[in-house]
Amino acid sequence: MTTTNEDLHLGPDFAAKLGKALPGMLAAGALPDDWDHRATTYDLSRFDSDVGFAERFEQALSEIVETDHAPPQIRDRLAAVGLPFDYARLGQPLSTVFELYTQSRTNAARCFSFASVTKPWLAVIESPTRSLPVRIYAQAALPISDEKKRALRDAGCEIHEQWRTDLPARSPEVLTVLVTDAPFAGDVQTIAADAVCFAVPQGGVLLIRDAARIAPHGIQLIRKRTVAALLAADARAELERVAGLAPTVLTEASAADCEQRLRALFPQVQDSLYFCTGLAAEAAVFTAVGDVLGPEPVALFYAQNGYGGTGQLISDLLARGGAIRPRPLAVIGQDATGNSATLVDRVLAALAELGGAPACVFLETPTNPELQVHDFGALMTGVRAYEQRWGRKVPIIVDTTLAPLYPIFAKDFAADWPFLLVKSGSKYFTKGKATLGVVACASDPIALSIVARARQLSHDADSFARPAQLAELREGLGDLVPRMAAISANTIRLATGLRSAMRARGHEITLYAISEAQVADGMATGMLSFYLPPASTTYADLVDEFVAYLLEHAPTLVKSRVSYGQSTGGGKPDYFYVINPEESTQGALSAEVKNAQKHDNVQICRISVPEHADVDGLMAAMNGFFARKYAG
Repeated sequence: MTTTNEDLHLGPDFAAKLGKALPGMLAAGALPDDWDHRATTYDLSRFDSDVGFAERFEQALSEIVETDHAPPQIRDRLAAVGLPFDYARLGQPLSTVFELYTQSRTNAARCFSFASVTKPWLAVIESPTRSLPVRIYAQAALPISDEKKRALRDAGCEIHEQWRTDLPARSPEVLTVLVTDAPFAGDVQTIAADAVCFAVPQGGVLLIRDAARIAPHGIQLIRKRTVAALLAADARAELERVAGLAPTVLTEASAADCEQRLRALFPQVQDSLYFCTGLAAEAAVFTAVGDVLGPEPVALFYAQNGYGGTGQLISDLLARGGAIRPRPLAVIGQDATGNSATLVDRVLAALAELGGAPACVFLETPTNPELQVHDFGALMTGVRAYEQRWGRKVPIIVDTTLAPLYPIFAKDFAADWPFLLVKSGSKYFTKGKATLGVVACASDPIALSIVARARQLSHDADSFARPAQLAELREGLGDLVPRMAAISANTIRLATGLRSAMRARGHEITLYAISEAQVADGMATGMLSFYLPPASTTYADLVDEFVAYLLEHAPTLVKSRVSYGQSTGGGKPDYFYVINPEESTQGALSAEVKNAQKHDNVQICRISVPEHADVDGLMAAMNGFFARKYAG
C-alpha cells in the first residue's frame, strides 16, 4: 500500500475480503475492547494515522480470511493492528473500517464518514484548503434551511436540487459534488464529479475522486472540529448490514429525557442542546455568538493554552468568515510591567481597548491543566462597567467539563447576565462512553437568543447528538453526584500522597489540585496536574519517562489516554489516565506556547483519577520512579 497526494490505496480485492471476514470479526468476543462502540479515547502509544491503520488492517484481513480463526484469535490479531486516531471524534476502528470498505467498493481515492447527513458535502465547501468554487448537484432536496441555501449561494456556491439528468462535464476551474438520494453503488472514477455524497442511517459519506483536487487534510479538519466521524455504533451497524447480519439494537433516549435530568442538577436551566461532540457544540455556539452580537465582528477572548482543538476551531475555521475575531490570551504569568496577571486581568485589559465593539468571553473553569479558578467577581465588575459605558453586554461562555457539578447559573454573579454553559459531555457526564457536547443557559434574553440561533445552525449542520449517545448521557447524569464525590476524594488523597512522597525525598512539588473547600463549592473533579522536579532523562521530556515507567510497572492501573472522567464499567477495574498534555490535548498549540508552560525545562504531567481507584497501588508505582530519579 502506498499514498500519493493523500491518496490511500487498497488492494483490488479488499472489499471482497472484508465482506468474507466480517461475520467472524463481528462475532461475540472477536472485537478488541478498543473497538467497542462506547470507547471514546485510546492509548496514545497505539495510534498513528488512518493511512497507517489501513495498511496494518489490510495485512491482518488477509490473515483472517486465509485462516479459520476463532474469535479470541481474531481479537488478538485486530488488537495488534493498533488504532487510526487517539480519540473517537476523529475516527475509531469501526468507522475507519467502514470507510475503507466503502472506498474499495466505489474505487474512490479517499472516503470519509460523518455523524451528519449534511456535513459530507458542506465539508467540501467549508474546507480551509479549498481554492475553487463549488457546485452541488443533489438528486433530491437538500435537508438544509432556505437561509442556509441563500448564504451558500451568496458565497458563490451553485446549488442544483432534484437533479436527475447527466452531470455537466468536469471542469478544472470548479469542484463538482453529486449528492445522491441512495448509497452510491458505482465507480466514482467514471462519473463527472469530483466527489459523491450520500446518507446512511445517522450520518453520511463523502467519496473523493481525486485527493489532489479535494485535499483530505481540509476535510479531516472540518470533520474533527465541527462534527465527528460516523459514530462507532452506526459504523458497526453498517458493517453488520454488509455481513448480512441484523444491526445491533442499542438503548436510546431523547433530548427531553436528558434535559429533565440536567434540570434536576441545575434548576436554573431554561434551554439546552445536545451535540454529537463537544467541539460541535462549541462550533454552533461560537458561530451563534457572531450572528447574535453582529454584524460587527465579535472579539472572542479565550485561553491561549487551553484545549488545542478549541483554539484551532476558532482561529483556523470560524475566523475565516470574519464574524469572529480570535483573541487568545495567556492564563497566568506577568503583564508588561512585571506584575502577576491572570486570564481575567488580561480580558479586562483587552476589553478596555475595544472601544465599545462587541465581545464574548470563553472560560474554562477550572482551567486545564493548571486548575486555575477564575475571579468571576472581578470579571463581572469589568463587563458591567463595559455595558454601562458602551451599552453592550459581553456574554460569558463557561466550560465546566472538569468540574461537572459547578452550579454556574446559581451563582450571584451570574444573575441578570448572559451566561452560557458549553461543555464536553464525553467526560464525567457520560463516564467516557460517548462523544457528546452539552449547551445550556438560564433565563437571560441574550443567552436564550444565542442558544436559539445555535439550534438553527445545528439543524443545517445535522450535528445534534444521536439517540444512543443521549442514552449514555441520561445514565451518566443519574449518578453524577455520588460518583463525583468518590472521584474527588480519591483525587485529594492522591495529591496528598504525591506531596508527601516528594517531601520525603527533599523536594517540594508544584501541584495543582482542587481542595475540599472547592469541592464543597461545586468544583469536584478527578484531575490533578504537577511538575516533576528536574532530573536527568534520555527521553524527550522527563514526563515522558514517568509515563513510560508507570505503563511498564503498573499496567493494570495506568493507561496513557487523552481523556478524563473515565469509568470502565461492567465490573472491570478503572484505570488512571496519565499523560503529557503537550502531546495530546495541547497537540494543536504552537511550540512556543507549550514551551512557555514548562518549569525548569520539564513539561506538566496530568492525571485523571477514576471513581474506583487503587490510589495505594499507583503511589507504590510512583515511588519506584521517585526512588530511581531522586534517590540522593
